[in-house]
Amino acid sequence: MTVTHEGRKPGLWQPDSTSRGLVVLLTGRGEHPGVYQRLGHRLTIDGYTLVAARQDTEEDTELVASLLEDGRGSRVLIGSDSGAVAAWRLASAGSLPIDGLVLAGLPLEPPLSVPSTRDAELAARTSCPVHSSLISDDPSFQWGELASPAGPTPSALPDLPILLLHGEVDSIAPLEPVRRLVGAHPAATLSVVRDGVHDVLNDRFHRSVAARLVLFLEEIGKGAVLRDGVPEPSKPVRARRAAPVHVSARVDYALRAIAELAGSGRVPMRCESIAQARGLPLNSLVNLMIELRRAGLAHSQRGCEGGYWLARPASEITVAEVVRAVEGELVSRHADGPDSWLWDRLGQTVAEFLDGWTVEDVAAGPGRKARP
Repeated sequence: MTVTHEGRKPGLWQPDSTSRGLVVLLTGRGEHPGVYQRLGHRLTIDGYTLVAARQDTEEDTELVASLLEDGRGSRVLIGSDSGAVAAWRLASAGSLPIDGLVLAGLPLEPPLSVPSTRDAELAARTSCPVHSSLISDDPSFQWGELASPAGPTPSALPDLPILLLHGEVDSIAPLEPVRRLVGAHPAATLSVVRDGVHDVLNDRFHRSVAARLVLFLEEIGKGAVLRDGVPEPSKPVRARRAAPVHVSARVDYALRAIAELAGSGRVPMRCESIAQARGLPLNSLVNLMIELRRAGLAHSQRGCEGGYWLARPASEITVAEVVRAVEGELVSRHADGPDSWLWDRLGQTVAEFLDGWTVEDVAAGPGRKARP
């Protein structure tokens, strides 16, 4: 089901089935929510709800906050152009319950050139003929707004999974400052659209950009990560076979991270500090900490003084709880069969074993014995 509005009202796009997550988008200079209809349709196909809203009044800011408070599933804030600046500020304030941030066409420096005519602005915004026709014939579109300031940005990106989408030849928001920003924040990911211009969400390759956005949403909500390239093995590698009991990297990382929190008391620790102390990949850790928070094993605080700390004493959190938080179950099998009782018994044994060890025990080292 799709409901759209133009002018001052927000645009709403909802899937026919249960929504898997909420995406709130802040529009940029000159735009209104209705220009994101194509993106709304694309996200609903993948089961996500999109709400597009303006960001230039206190009323709009309150609307965004209320939407995110009421959202179900993963909640991601997106901003385009000056909306990206506003989204960055809101996320850095630490008051919104969001799980990820997307900044599209982020203007960090003045334009290389300010369009002086409508045709020049159209060319700077999009090379998509369909979108060009739509906004050319749109009486609600405000031309000439790109000459107005986009607003000040915070000093650093927030401690969240962050995706930046940018056109390679964007003349309104030059790419190089964005590259430098991402280089200073290892948890952020930059996707550059070849030959792309400013309105990257509505440019010629908008379908590819939407697909990259959906992948980011899946990483946030489900932990699905696709990596480019195949590392060169340092020695011959045999075909991998699944062992009867396999400890995943997700479990290993989560347990190391929560053991690190056990030593910090209630002092919030940022993901960068945890990753450095325990030798963990930062991008994976950021997503795992969200899952540990959702499972009620950790609390979080946003902002400059923010970070994560244990929701309960380390002596009260079992290893089994950590495993269930990031994997969902302790033992899985591919199908029921006449020998299912055996694997059920194994699952019970594994559960009893892991319930006998707490995070405090793990942090204490191998000398500690399991509890009876």
